[in-house]
Amino acid sequence: MITNYKLEDLKPTGICCSRCGKGTLEPARGRFGPIYQCSALVCGFYLESRPTGKKCKFIRDSKKCGAWIVEGTKTIPDRCSDKTCPNRNPHKLHK
Repeated sequence: MITNYKLEDLKPTGICCSRCGKGTLEPARGRFGPIYQCSALVCGFYLESRPTGKKCKFIRDSKKCGAWIVEGTKTIPDRCSDKTCPNRNPHKLHK
């Protein structure tokens, strides 16, 4: 978790919002650190971690998940932003 940060230091992602498709995911100040929220004010979509620009390819219910992949930590690799996807915790998946 980043405790001392400035929004000016966080770079915009330029990634299109997956919910509304109109805005982009931009850094904002969150309660526990930086978040990435949709620039379209009426949307309200946000991610708690920086998106990588890739989509999740985990197959469930015979189709791809399709949610954004977000940056991981030192111990957990990049993971799915959808909390219901098994790829949310890739370190627990059996390969």
